[in-house]
Amino acid sequence: MRGTCLERCIHANGHEHHAPPAGARAPKTQRREGQREDQRMIEERERRDNRSVTVQLTELQEQTTKLGTSREIIGVLRFLWDKIVHPIISQLDNAGVPHRSRIWWCLTSELCSLPLHAAGPYRGGERNLPDLYTSSYTPTLSALIRARSNIIRRKAPTLLVVGHPDDALQHVGEEVKIIQQLSDSAKVIIGKEATRDAVLQGLREHPWVHFACHGNLGDDLQPFQASFQLHDRRLPLLDIIRARLPNAELAFLSACFSAAGDVFTPDETIHLAAALQFCGFRSVVGTLWEMNDEDGPFISKEFYKYMFRDSGKRPDFKDSAEGLSYAIREMRKDQVPVERWVMFVHIGA
Repeated sequence: MRGTCLERCIHANGHEHHAPPAGARAPKTQRREGQREDQRMIEERERRDNRSVTVQLTELQEQTTKLGTSREIIGVLRFLWDKIVHPIISQLDNAGVPHRSRIWWCLTSELCSLPLHAAGPYRGGERNLPDLYTSSYTPTLSALIRARSNIIRRKAPTLLVVGHPDDALQHVGEEVKIIQQLSDSAKVIIGKEATRDAVLQGLREHPWVHFACHGNLGDDLQPFQASFQLHDRRLPLLDIIRARLPNAELAFLSACFSAAGDVFTPDETIHLAAALQFCGFRSVVGTLWEMNDEDGPFISKEFYKYMFRDSGKRPDFKDSAEGLSYAIREMRKDQVPVERWVMFVHIGA
């Protein structure tokens, strides 16, 4: 880098400064001036490459209270775009990162509860982040590295589908049937069959899992007791971690509050979706807040239609981020209100 700057440096007056020919020695004064100019250019480049985005914590806390109606959510998405996302996208453009590339967000504190992946101006003729890049999240950089490392290709993955319908989840049966139609390898555990022991055994045998049930975050003092509600009892995330799943690849959590940040530990993303990645699942789809029950069949259909789109090719969990992006685009085309699609997030590889 330093040699390049010495060969050709642009001064403030717009003139070019060339290094002397090989074998020649420039006067000492000229060499010192060239070195100082070179150092100034390096420092300026470092300042450009390390621009930070500063947002007050109170501003973020205020935004988390507005995730209600479509109008309020649009305001939050515009705030995130103006204050955080747009400056970062500008740097990606300057760095030559192609549009439609994957990008990962590693967040802490109040940002964990805000939908950065959906930020945008939301004005006619302007593109939003989902139109530019495919976003994923990671709880830590080390978790992302593990998710993308030591991948062993085996036979086509099988899918475990866990459903627990109740009065609040009346579309679970329809959701499960749609997945069965799209996947020849799906094993279904639903209703009374969806017990803790049966699900744990199924998780050991199937690399992919789809949960269509309630998710519980646990209380403030015991965040690791976050769980899935099954027929006989809850399945805490600690039980999943202790199961040491051997071949876990993909988990889709069609469950309430499966990816919301924990209020007692705001600097950690201890929630069901991140926990499944920590215990072995390389890619996880979750929700930031309670999803609409009638959206379960729709997003599941579009997601798995993408994942199983090529019958002659082994389905790949690494397609899940783009699969979710595709499903959300279909929801937007179907005029689904923003508050019903913005909560879906992808975590991991």
